[in-house]
Amino acid sequence: MIHAVLFDLDGTLLGNDMDRFMPAYFDCLQKFVAPHDPSLLIAVREAIRRPDPRRTVGERFMEAFEREMGRSRDFWIPIFERFYGEAFPSLRALTAPRVEARLLVKGARARGLRIAVATNPVFPEVAIRQRLEWAGLGDIPFEWVTTMENMHFTKPWPEYYLEVAGHLQVAPEACGMIGNAWEQDIEPARKVGMQTFWVGEGGDGWSWRNQGDLRRALQWLEDLQ
Repeated sequence: MIHAVLFDLDGTLLGNDMDRFMPAYFDCLQKFVAPHDPSLLIAVREAIRRPDPRRTVGERFMEAFEREMGRSRDFWIPIFERFYGEAFPSLRALTAPRVEARLLVKGARARGLRIAVATNPVFPEVAIRQRLEWAGLGDIPFEWVTTMENMHFTKPWPEYYLEVAGHLQVAPEACGMIGNAWEQDIEPARKVGMQTFWVGEGGDGWSWRNQGDLRRALQWLEDLQ
């Protein structure tokens, strides 16, 4: 039996090929805040690779970005705010809502489960909230949505999943994780004792016992209760 379920966002609740989306996102952001400068990518990589339970992902990112660019966050924050208000929405064209996602999330809530959006917190809340709107889930009252402002670990660190479970006040063994990326979503969640469902199809004859589309994921949740 589980008491909470974590949902990955991109490629799971929202149709979004991150191999296309991330290069487009970085290209758009780089042109907006730091043309022809690698500092943005350096700051993101440092925030991901050097977890610190005392500082959020966002704090680590901004510290690295300030150091690389030589300007304070007071200079950069208004520019980032303009980017997410003016330029980021154009990336919606690279994504597509999934009708089954709403059925899955509402089905989980109807069964009394605590629900969380467990996306990789390398984006600020404003960007994640926009993508939830793109997915048709902006009105859903999730108990927790992971962002760079409120998380100290990123995927695929197992501590990321322990941190989300802690915010939900549910033991990891009583949590389910639904995601499409094996190394980011399934493997580390399993390491901390979570039940997992892989949104995908095994290639080369390889398969996982709990896998399939979002409708199958809802049946999986029903079977766990």
